[in-house]
Amino acid sequence: MRRSYGLYEFNALIRDRLEEAFPQSCWVRAEIGECKSGSSGHCYMELIEKGSGDNLIARMRAVIWANVWFPLSLQFEEATGGPLAVGQKILAEVHVNFHELYGLSLTITDIDPDYTLGEWARRRQEILRRLQADGVLDMNRELPEPQIPQRLAIISSENAAGYEDFVHQLSATGYAFYLKLFPAIVQGNQAEASILGALDRIVEHAEMFDMVVLIRGGGASADLSCFDSYELCSALAQFPLPVLVGVGHERDKSVADSVAYVSVKTPTAAAAWLIDRMTDRLALIRERTLMLETLAGKKSQQADRQLRLVLERCRRSGDDLCQREQLRLQAAGLHLQKSTQAKTVADKRRLDSFAIDLRRVSRQLLEKFGHCLDLTEKDIEAVSPHRQLRRGYSMTLYKGRLLRSVKDLPAGSVLETRLADGVVISKTIDDENDV
Repeated sequence: MRRSYGLYEFNALIRDRLEEAFPQSCWVRAEIGECKSGSSGHCYMELIEKGSGDNLIARMRAVIWANVWFPLSLQFEEATGGPLAVGQKILAEVHVNFHELYGLSLTITDIDPDYTLGEWARRRQEILRRLQADGVLDMNRELPEPQIPQRLAIISSENAAGYEDFVHQLSATGYAFYLKLFPAIVQGNQAEASILGALDRIVEHAEMFDMVVLIRGGGASADLSCFDSYELCSALAQFPLPVLVGVGHERDKSVADSVAYVSVKTPTAAAAWLIDRMTDRLALIRERTLMLETLAGKKSQQADRQLRLVLERCRRSGDDLCQREQLRLQAAGLHLQKSTQAKTVADKRRLDSFAIDLRRVSRQLLEKFGHCLDLTEKDIEAVSPHRQLRRGYSMTLYKGRLLRSVKDLPAGSVLETRLADGVVISKTIDDENDV
């Protein structure tokens, strides 16, 4: 007949065998997956180990009793500079426990502080040092804060409760936030590439936004590894817009938190940060508006008083100026009258002088030109045809023109011969009939 065990008996057998196999404590290397302190003072942990690709290959519950936890945590924090936290790898002295009802667990009695931080913590420090060496660690934090962080590019899972809470909280304020979601996977193996893709889409329209908000709701702490990625954190550090990160938990601070312009713990805290900035800006605007109104009122009163004074001075000065100008015009009129009279007398004298000179010159010219005419008349008389005719010469005309040659003169031509005492008419004949 087969041997059978009751479950309790079987679990007791396992317990006995484990006690025989591990009679003493053992030192175990593991990563802290969960770490919580209860009200009783005990610390409850979940120890994990990951294989290639960050896949979980082992998991175990562990407890540090209150009488050990208090001095142990102080010792660890003093030695490492920080408290025990999720993501740290520890070297712990453990006792194996198996309870018939609660199953297998480990009791931690000591932690080696020389083992220091776990792989995640060391990786974070290495990435931070690498970003510091690249000169990009503080680039996003050094960007100027937007005056009014109103136009928001949001990176989140589309159906996440944290995103819905974030949107609802902003909408309830009545402020005019402009929200544009760039959906992305924010946990798991595909998160890094998905978030980088969302950043690439945002940078194409960077002028449309004041700020980038990267949020992630609740989830296991072990799923935060993408926010410790060098590639993602380098992209966040160098992003041209301020980045608000709200992806962590109370006990975690990722590299993304360290490089972002501002980091908060949850999407709700991210919304609260934005609302506070809008409220502060609105209060500042109202305060400055009141100051401007007060200052404008004072300036208006001062300007009114100054204007009245200027108008009064202008009126008095205008009256004085008019009187001075009237006197100046009167003096100028008298001076002009005297000058005009003097100039008229002088011009009359010059005209009288010109008239005398003109008469004298005219007579001289008339006498000169008269003498010239007499000489010309004598010259004309000397060459006059009548004078030549009186001297015994004659002139023969043919058809009213002076005849100078008989060559080619046709027979029967009528000729006019002028003498001093008359005119002779003659006619030419042929040589054959000449008698």
